[in-house]
This record gives sequence, C-alpha cells and structure tokens, in this order.
Amino acid sequence: KTALQEWAQGRGLSLPAYVEVSRAGPAHRPRFVSEVRIKGLAPAAGGGENKRAAEQAAARTLLEREGIVRQ
Repeated sequence: KTALQEWAQGRGLSLPAYVEVSRAGPAHRPRFVSEVRIKGLAPAAGGGENKRAAEQAAARTLLEREGIVRQ
C-alpha cells in the first residue's frame, strides 16, 4: 500500500482509496475483497483473509498492472 501511495504521489495522482467490495464465508473465517481506486486509472481488486490483506493485494494488483512490480 505504501509503494502504491508513493508511486501515485510521485506522478501527481490522487491518493489511493480502498473500498470493501465483498465479504464472504463464516464469521470465524471471512474472505474479503477490496478495490483500490485512483482517479484516472482503472480500479484493481484483491482478496484476503482480512481487510488489510485484501487492500494490500489490490494495491499489488494495480502496481503489477502498471508495470511497477513484477508478479
């Protein structure tokens, strides 16, 4: 998430905004899907066992798509 924020700021883009898209599974083991949005770019989604992991996965997806990090 930090790398994405620094990348966006370095290009004069808006700060990343994270939105919880869905939550599924039992209460003791939910699965989250979050989306990261930066104005001017297509959103990217990621999933994880908690909100933080889902947001990190979404940030990584966007960075990979933009060619900043490799898969």
